[in-house]
Amino acid sequence: MKYIVSLDGGGTKINCLIADERGKLIGRSIAGSTNSWFDTAEDIHATIRKAVLEALENGGVAVTDVALIYTAMPVIQTEVRRALVSVFGEQTTIEVSDEFTLSLFGAIQERYGGLVLSGTGSFAALRSHDSYTHIGGWGALMGDEGSGTHVGQQALKACALMVDGRGPSTLLLSDILRFWNQDKLLDVALKLYSAKPNLQRKLVSSLCPIVGQCANLGDEIAIRIMEEAGKQLADQMLFALERTNAHHLPLTVSGGVWKASPLMFQTFCRHVKERFPTIAIAPPKYEPVLGGILLGLEALGVDANQMKHPEYDDYSFPHLHQTPPHTEGS
Repeated sequence: MKYIVSLDGGGTKINCLIADERGKLIGRSIAGSTNSWFDTAEDIHATIRKAVLEALENGGVAVTDVALIYTAMPVIQTEVRRALVSVFGEQTTIEVSDEFTLSLFGAIQERYGGLVLSGTGSFAALRSHDSYTHIGGWGALMGDEGSGTHVGQQALKACALMVDGRGPSTLLLSDILRFWNQDKLLDVALKLYSAKPNLQRKLVSSLCPIVGQCANLGDEIAIRIMEEAGKQLADQMLFALERTNAHHLPLTVSGGVWKASPLMFQTFCRHVKERFPTIAIAPPKYEPVLGGILLGLEALGVDANQMKHPEYDDYSFPHLHQTPPHTEGS
């Protein structure tokens, strides 16, 4: 039996999956962040090893039985390969890819198209047969509009305005205090400002589900934040489309922030279609980590479009198919 390993890393965590040659998921694990801008090479190396070894143990898979490894993360490629070779040796095929490739293939099982990723950070990209255009991805201090970090920041700012009496009331304040088990917003500020930069990003982006929940309950501030995130991500994709004129390519999205509320995806689609009404925008099927498994299966001669197992539902985007309680302008 041949096995495929897929790793998808980012500013919050790294996901690792192991599947057999029929596509059945055998092992899984989640470890810490892997981002060369914030984590040391030694920490990244240790995190990758931890994720892989835990997934192998979880699935009862021997290192020598792994045939293919697909991975993508914002890490210097030589560091990723070095960490994986330290576990698997030189005999295993290691495909060090990029976030776009795994995300697009997981979302729509295509190698060419447009993708907007919104996780801890954000970017928009388009790949055709002869070109690649990338917009954004500059980190929280210089960009990452519409990302988890940006959404969380806007929620915290709204809470600060509410506490000051300068802004309207919002459910976000009580929900964030409950989420972090704090009594007042000052405690939240102390928690954030005492943390290291990468931990700050994780903490702030972890608020996205709360913003989505409040938006789905009709909180006007949360709705405004999710709509604005959708617009900002649409702006990135529109700029990429106008630069490349690749209007025939299918578009999709990926990243955990899109799971927070269907409102963000619907806002994104509406703004893109206002400029390009005939463009095809598909909700994503699976998360990037499953994209690595599907790429590996295709390399083994399996049709990725026909692959379906019940456990794949754990890596799907069901919320994007729901109708939100509010849409802009209603």
